[in-house]
Amino acid sequence: MNSETSKVKFMRKLAILFFCLLCVSAKAQFFYGFPPVQRVEQKEEKYTAPAYKKGEAGIRAFIQKNFQPGENRERVDGKIVVAVIVDAKGKPVETHIVRSLTKALDEEAVRVCRKMRFKPATLGKKKVKGRIDITFPIQHGRISYVELPTIEV
Repeated sequence: MNSETSKVKFMRKLAILFFCLLCVSAKAQFFYGFPPVQRVEQKEEKYTAPAYKKGEAGIRAFIQKNFQPGENRERVDGKIVVAVIVDAKGKPVETHIVRSLTKALDEEAVRVCRKMRFKPATLGKKKVKGRIDITFPIQHGRISYVELPTIEV
């Protein structure tokens, strides 16, 4: 029992001594003028998200031209939001429904998104994979970009 406690005390003293030596060597390096450690600054490269080639007006025209709700459409109002993963060549690789309305309208929105071609995302000067969210405003089961002002009564 006594030998175990003396071993524990010895190990504690050894750890304290090691810690003190470490601190002294760090201070010596500071006081004796060793060259400071140089940090390499990393330049933040500018990220540009993918975008439709013809801009906001072009994406609206493309959606209005290609979105076909079908014969037996439901009369629903709302927005469908589709997340599109665009590869480095500007082609849609994956699509995910972020906000849903009905299954038929969601499938049509995904079909239209897969037909689109984009400017790819860039990181610095390098083209990379990126994500863009596309919103389909639906009124009475059809695409509608008409925003009517609200009237307070």
